[in-house]
Amino acid sequence: MHKHDDPTAPLYLTQRQADEMDAVDDSGLSDYLSDLAPEIGWIIIFFNSLEDEVSTCIREAILRDALQDERMDVFLAGMLFSAKARALLDLYGQMIEHGGLEITHEDLRKVDVLLTECATRRNEYAHADWIGMKLDGYVRVKQQSKRTGISYRCKRYDLARVQGDVEFISKARDELYEFNERLWDQLRAHGQVPVEQR
Repeated sequence: MHKHDDPTAPLYLTQRQADEMDAVDDSGLSDYLSDLAPEIGWIIIFFNSLEDEVSTCIREAILRDALQDERMDVFLAGMLFSAKARALLDLYGQMIEHGGLEITHEDLRKVDVLLTECATRRNEYAHADWIGMKLDGYVRVKQQSKRTGISYRCKRYDLARVQGDVEFISKARDELYEFNERLWDQLRAHGQVPVEQR
């Protein structure tokens, strides 16, 4: 096992190394998770809100008739966040390419990085082995099978880190909303929007 100078950096462990780490006792685990569980709940709440915002932006980019939203939801309901994000980024890319806007593909790349980071953080919480927590707050967030055996990625969580992730995902929704508004304002200014969407 490789210890890091940065206690927030992930650990990459073999199965044997992970098994050798001391587990938190039941009492300590209960206390630890009691502090973190409400904040982890906020991660899910804000991520779901971000996903809804992505869906709203897709509807706005595709539809010209608000009454068609229900039909669009048939497709969106079957899509995972990553597919929705990719579809939205591709739509934005086309708008930027053909709209003569001040917004650039570099601006869009920043939105891509933001959405990808939100998904990564949310997935680590949703799929973490919280009950198998090790001493010092290390939790397995990813398991991979390789030719050399099973490997684990573990991260150390404390209340401040979880609260920071809550804030990051919460702000991401606002940033996406602001980007979407800026894009549509520029499209409208350049007459690139159908009359019914102005």
